Amino acid sequence: MEKSNTLFGGIFGAFVVSCGTMVLLPNGQIGNLNPVTPEWDGTQLSAQNSYPTEIKHIGRATYMANGCFYCHTQQVRDPQYGPDLERGWGVRRSVARDYIFEDVALLGSTRFGPDFANYGNGTWRNEPVDDPKKPAARNAAWIYRHMYNPQTIVNDSQCPPQPYLFERRDTRGAPSPDAVHVDGRYEWVPTAAMRNLAAYILGQNRSFAVPEAPIVIKPKEEKK
Repeated sequence: MEKSNTLFGGIFGAFVVSCGTMVLLPNGQIGNLNPVTPEWDGTQLSAQNSYPTEIKHIGRATYMANGCFYCHTQQVRDPQYGPDLERGWGVRRSVARDYIFEDVALLGSTRFGPDFANYGNGTWRNEPVDDPKKPAARNAAWIYRHMYNPQTIVNDSQCPPQPYLFERRDTRGAPSPDAVHVDGRYEWVPTAAMRNLAAYILGQNRSFAVPEAPIVIKPKEEKK
């Protein structure tokens, strides 16, 4: 009987400890966090740009359906854990507050491709600042071309082509400005799903400061 009591006591104790460390403690740390909505002053972000809008939510579904989160993370590491800030993937580390409005946070765990947490902040890059191959702008048109045939944009890209996100149609004399390929009288243009996906990626912007993670300014930027 004593052995049974010890066994059940040990099981109960393990449950209490695990519940406390894995549920109660994290809830105490982040359970009362509130979103930070930057005020627009000409340099800061507006609330609409800071948090998802309806079209970005739709694009998020396409992002998930195509497994983009398997190869792209949405979490910028602290400088002591990796060179994410040096790579140009953000201006500060990611924190729990950044994911308040997400039912499932697409943090990711593998980086075959670059991190997308701040793709739309206007300064995102994936190469050295002075790299002559750096694109002028990674806008929706750039994303369309990359998704249609990644290797034509980035030679060593591991992203598979996804032509099913585009539709063939008659050019009717004048190709669409969004056409990624034109072959005689036909052109390939992004579908609604592709447009929403681009809007979602371009909407990723967590470049505003939060209390627990102030914006980090790198030495190179301070000298300019």
